[in-house]
Amino acid sequence: MANAVEKQFDLILPNLEKSNPPQWPDLEDHFDPDELEDSLPDGDAGLFTVDEEQLVSAAPDSLAGRRVTGELSDDEKETIEGGVRFRGMDVLAFYKSRRRITDRPFPGRWGIFYLKQGLVFLESEISREYPGFGDPRELALEFLRAHERFHFRADLQTLMLEAVLGRELYSPLRQLLRGRQHLFAEEALANRQVWDWARRGSIGIRDFAFDFMKLQPGAYARFDENRLQLAGEWAASAVDLAMPGIGVRPDLAHWVETSPEGLLRRSLCAEYVVYPTKLSHWISPALVLPNVKDIAEDPELVKSLERRFQSMRVAWERTKAKLLENRLLRGLNFKPWPPEGKDAYSVRVNDSFRAHLRNIGEGRWLAYKFGPHPSMGHG
Repeated sequence: MANAVEKQFDLILPNLEKSNPPQWPDLEDHFDPDELEDSLPDGDAGLFTVDEEQLVSAAPDSLAGRRVTGELSDDEKETIEGGVRFRGMDVLAFYKSRRRITDRPFPGRWGIFYLKQGLVFLESEISREYPGFGDPRELALEFLRAHERFHFRADLQTLMLEAVLGRELYSPLRQLLRGRQHLFAEEALANRQVWDWARRGSIGIRDFAFDFMKLQPGAYARFDENRLQLAGEWAASAVDLAMPGIGVRPDLAHWVETSPEGLLRRSLCAEYVVYPTKLSHWISPALVLPNVKDIAEDPELVKSLERRFQSMRVAWERTKAKLLENRLLRGLNFKPWPPEGKDAYSVRVNDSFRAHLRNIGEGRWLAYKFGPHPSMGHG
């Protein structure tokens, strides 16, 4: 039997006027999500409800008499690390609207889907950062849940708008944004939910959450910007189908998170845990961060460190050493930097400075730019 949310979708959607997406000028390069869906063989993944998953996960704990953390291979860890930096939070979990219930993956189901490896990865990272603190398994689930439930809320909010206007908004916008979610302010607002949750005193993983989300691309990393500004950007895209970065609707900013509380009960949005046969079917191994074996310096960068930024030479040498030792260290915030090209990356030197490097292949890098965050385009 359909629940209250499903009834709203089933009641409203058939009466909406179909809309064609507007013509946006070509945006930056993006990945094709159809390639991912086409790569998923039938029966690739097991599927459990979250309640079933918790029973499954508790069994090893009972046998061992202690909390047993799952293990990932080195390849899986690197694939996840790269996926988070290149694609954002939604490589670990995703929300599928009831509007797409007949689509792959998992035709006939809608709701929130958590990748098992994503949960294990977050659990182990939280446990490593905060040994002995809280329940890392539950924290990992709530971390992803906070993000994905905002997508659920945004879906409902758009449905309410569509009911008033009598025409589609959600589907045309998502069609335009396929493969480009990192441009959409909704991702900033979804990560904002994680940020607000994580910095509560009772949760206590503020620093981890901040660093983890600042690794992510585009809008995902904007979670700490002015909330009303982000909400106005979301409204401009959702209501006017405005291209990201073009237009803000401050008149609707306060309205963005006002979905009826009765429709937001957790039980009304199904949650599943996906057990992929191969993680590479879900997160492309092409997203793995390139190795760092050697770092050369552009002559202009050398000059800036000898003159204007002389006091930063020691910090820069320390950063290079860390990159060569382990490019995945969270404090480095080492991530792609698309504004300066596909082979450009950015690394954190300290709280005020960053450096940009270019991947020239086979583990070799050229550091070509150095300076304070604002002058480097990081706000």
